[in-house]
Amino acid sequence: MSAARISLKAIAFRTRPVRFRLPFHFGNTVVTETDQGFVSVTVEVDGQIAEGHAAQLMVPRWFDKRGSRTNDDTVADLKRSLALACQSAEDIASETIAAATTRMRRDVEAAMPEGTPRLAAHFGPALVEMALIDAVCRAHGLNFPQAAKADLFGVSALGAPDISPAAITGALSGVTPLPAIAPRQTVGFDAPIFESEADPERADDGLPVSLEAIIRATGIRAFKIKLKGDPEADIDRLAHIATLVDGMDHYRVTLDANEQYLPDRFATFLESLQGDPRLSRLRGAIAFIEQPFARETALTLEITPTLSAFPLIIDESDDHDDAFATAIAHGWSGTSIKSCKGVLRALLNYARMVDGRAHGKRLFISAEDLTCQPGLCWQQDTLVAATLGCRDVERNGHHFGGGLQGYDDLEKARLLAAHPDLYRRRGDRIDLLIEDGTIAIGSLFGPGFGR
Repeated sequence: MSAARISLKAIAFRTRPVRFRLPFHFGNTVVTETDQGFVSVTVEVDGQIAEGHAAQLMVPRWFDKRGSRTNDDTVADLKRSLALACQSAEDIASETIAAATTRMRRDVEAAMPEGTPRLAAHFGPALVEMALIDAVCRAHGLNFPQAAKADLFGVSALGAPDISPAAITGALSGVTPLPAIAPRQTVGFDAPIFESEADPERADDGLPVSLEAIIRATGIRAFKIKLKGDPEADIDRLAHIATLVDGMDHYRVTLDANEQYLPDRFATFLESLQGDPRLSRLRGAIAFIEQPFARETALTLEITPTLSAFPLIIDESDDHDDAFATAIAHGWSGTSIKSCKGVLRALLNYARMVDGRAHGKRLFISAEDLTCQPGLCWQQDTLVAATLGCRDVERNGHHFGGGLQGYDDLEKARLLAAHPDLYRRRGDRIDLLIEDGTIAIGSLFGPGFGR
């Protein structure tokens, strides 16, 4: 099956507010509220008319961490990127999604203010891309994994210099989606670990606040621990967390430095991590460390044995389609996939991983997106992760916000009816259904993109 060709008939976007039940310390800022963006398209796909929809949270100060930009500034830039992407999409005429996304990114980059990071500029094109994917899947009566396997989106034609089109289509043809995911709980540097440490006034909704309470309520056994770039403080924090999780039969840990370390300080941290007797069990549970170095320099560093005691992955540095290839060449082991960076980029990087493994390289991808809110945003991003074999998924935006915010009663009723494996009603609030540390996602495999 050849890549689908689409022509745009209509496009619209809107935003809805999201308020967090708990303040979230995100890098060097605190987030208590933001907006979620929604895109709807009507397209002609291979002679058929189809609609597509997509959603993403507009996260302050992640896409753009420049000190000169406030939370509101960065959200305004994401809205500008989305408006520009919708404007560029109006020119889509008999194009593949890959070709349309490439052109949208180019158009939006050129129109954004000088100095705008590519991650921020590409937010709008990524969200429009997702809506186009939904429309193509619906026009062909396929779910997302089926369409990805057939490369209906045109990933093999992206022209990546490090991997052939045949290798891309071969890798995608072997996609084997998972029927469930294991959400990985993000533990912020200031998050309470034990119930005795939780401030009873932070939230009065009866939902868990401390890590201890979250584990008791959900059975989650995978944790993403945030680092702050101070070796001594980070080691002490890990040791404190270990006093809780070491009581579990088994658990899995990833560490996220969020660009906070310089190489020499990171080497000091690794030395302490490997030698501290308090961390003997936690150390063995670490799967990888995420983006310790600033995005501006990470892809110019050679990852020496001193820096790679644990596998390292990029995240913020993955701001263009060839970033993972550059990272591999410099000794990195993996990259994170996020729909807000581009679903087609995730498929391309999956193909790179498969091709690299076939040539003896130890590569992997991970699914990282703390902020996904329940509803369409969560459903689509989680389906991408499960399609590409990522069972252990950073997925606890519901802990900070959640509750299907912004959806009216009719929309909530539709989501509950369509996805009884995903959601449950708890009083006036609708939450994710997490049982024994897993979420079944079988209902996402209907025609379309996770709707």
